[in-house]
Amino acid sequence: MQGLAGKKILVTGASSGIGRSCVLRLAQEQASLILVGRNEQALRSIAVEPQPRICVCDLTDETRIKLLVAELKKELGSIEGCVLAAGAHDVRPLMMESPTSLQKIWAVNVQACLGFLGAALKSRLLARGGAVVLFSSVAVRAGGPGLVAYASSKGAIEAATRSLALELASQRIRVNAVAPGVVRTPMSDGYLSKLSPEQVAHLEAQHPLGFGQPDDVAGPVLFLLSEEARWITGAVLVVDGGFSVA
Repeated sequence: MQGLAGKKILVTGASSGIGRSCVLRLAQEQASLILVGRNEQALRSIAVEPQPRICVCDLTDETRIKLLVAELKKELGSIEGCVLAAGAHDVRPLMMESPTSLQKIWAVNVQACLGFLGAALKSRLLARGGAVVLFSSVAVRAGGPGLVAYASSKGAIEAATRSLALELASQRIRVNAVAPGVVRTPMSDGYLSKLSPEQVAHLEAQHPLGFGQPDDVAGPVLFLLSEEARWITGAVLVVDGGFSVA
């Protein structure tokens, strides 16, 4: 990928799943990485060169976000990219939700994501000409029983992607999102474990190319960060093995 070597790129949700795969691919491109997550041991277990900066942070904590952004601004000056991969997923019919349970999903998928990005923009941590990749989901288009909280939170991310693309265009900051189908990660495995083997098989059959692996999404993320996508902003790139067109 053009233009990633030496670039300072921050990845949230870096300790597992798609976030971790993005870290490994970015390291191969010789990016200078800042890894953000709640599990310090998992973050430090990622052996890549050059050595990444490890930041242990709960992004639902507004005070901690401010401290983290201030620390990074003082130490790094600016960064050229953000991959905001931290997320939460739950399956529950709306009649079994409560304002508290709904808030838990939105706190991670929307407020933590946009709250961190807002703080980074306010401090000028994200450099002019930088790139941001957010995470939506094919659930926004396909829906599904028990996915109201999750799908609606990801729909909010798609709306934010389009608005931010216009808001930040004057700074030449590009904002795009990826919308994966079912990718075999620890989070999705938790969801699949609640289904019967027959239901899992049916869901996989709805993906013409089968379930994805984290690296299947990491490649498109790197593309959106790279100079090869320099004229792309406000886009939601569907990466779902054909699920949305089947």
